[in-house]
Amino acid sequence: MIRQPELNIRPLSEHLGAELPNIDVRDIGRSVSTKAIKSALYEHQLLCFRDQDLSPADLKSFTENFGEPLPHVLQQFSLAGHPEIYVLSNIVEDGKPLGNVREGFGWHTDLAYMAQPAAYTILYGIEAPEEGGDTWFASFYRMWDSLDDQERAHLRRLQGCYSYIHLYSQRKNVEPLTDAQKARTPDVRHPFARIHPETGREGLYIGGDDFIAVADSEDPQADYARIWELFHETTQRFRYVHEWKVQDLLVWDNRGLAHTATDYDTERHRRLVWRTSVCGEVPIAAKG
Repeated sequence: MIRQPELNIRPLSEHLGAELPNIDVRDIGRSVSTKAIKSALYEHQLLCFRDQDLSPADLKSFTENFGEPLPHVLQQFSLAGHPEIYVLSNIVEDGKPLGNVREGFGWHTDLAYMAQPAAYTILYGIEAPEEGGDTWFASFYRMWDSLDDQERAHLRRLQGCYSYIHLYSQRKNVEPLTDAQKARTPDVRHPFARIHPETGREGLYIGGDDFIAVADSEDPQADYARIWELFHETTQRFRYVHEWKVQDLLVWDNRGLAHTATDYDTERHRRLVWRTSVCGEVPIAAKG
């Protein structure tokens, strides 16, 4: 029988995040309870496991503890033989980039432009810059809890419109999207007040630069401006900065968390990160 451990949980900040030391993630689902790990994730929104020595198969197995892996739209940056592993890197070998060097910059929630956005994201740091290259996180749950009842009621009536084509059009020096990639990513709408399917927790939900408009609003311009105010206030008030160490493994819950990559000297330092995502549900709207 899988034991239900009392996890040694070390909070990473006052707002979000926890480190779980002395756990080999390959033991999750065997000697370590998946339920206990998920419970910690739901409470802290982000978990960090240090000193993990993982193969691609190990990372896939860890990801499957949380659900079905979700291959990225840009398959040209997937790991050979592993379409579920998206590679982030500035390293070039034999004239070929190992991964996408500019993915994840700018505050956002992963894959908000999908009809079923990613439920969870996992990053595994194989090589980390000695300076820079941090990942910042911010809690929309904390922002939601700080709002008054009147504003929460107003947000429950609204939806955000998201566009991957719009997001991709802002990138420089990239290959055009194929017709198949465009077909996979039509514009979508999601509620700003989102219910977590496992905990029932209500929270704010905003994507990022794929957010293009507000639907169901009597004053779309004013509401659009207010949503961005809430977004930026969240990233300033309720954040955690993760300074990467080699073999760090992070998993976070996208339903109430935004994040951004940060710059580093790509000429002096190497970065190699494997990323997986877990397919999520159609966002559940809070009742107005």
